Amino acid sequence: METEKEILNRDIENAFNTLLDELSKFDEETLNQVPLERSWTAGQTAEHIIICGSGIPDTKTTVANRAYDEKVNALRDLFLNFELKFEADPSIVPGPPPHRKDTLVQKIKEIRNHLKNIAETSDLTTLCVDMEFPSFGQLTRYEWLRFILFHTQRHTRQIVNIGKHLANA
Repeated sequence: METEKEILNRDIENAFNTLLDELSKFDEETLNQVPLERSWTAGQTAEHIIICGSGIPDTKTTVANRAYDEKVNALRDLFLNFELKFEADPSIVPGPPPHRKDTLVQKIKEIRNHLKNIAETSDLTTLCVDMEFPSFGQLTRYEWLRFILFHTQRHTRQIVNIGKHLANA
């Protein structure tokens, strides 16, 4: 039977490999092509994933007085509800095109490996007190990692849709 850490590690691997597979379908031109007015390019979407997934705010932690995964279902329900649309906080808005595919791919691989290392070597039950997640408050390391996965899945779907739109344009 798989442990929780093994499941999480597998999920990290799957989410980021799926993202890399989808990005591989774009060439440099389509990666930087705006699909619709006021939309991000696939490259910008990948940069946004990189910004949000580059780590977790766990410099300061404390013992959680609740279940380590208490907020996972609510995070999943929010970020994997594709009917909802969000406006990104200015601090996580990607820069303008062009984006280099090889640079994005390298950064995504580094993030995947970094997150897997956190999942393997860190106490996932501790509460991260460096920052609060909007509307959710403080999250455990486990919840932060799950959020990053849900967020990555959400925007991987966006990249798929960008590719479909550009193919039909």
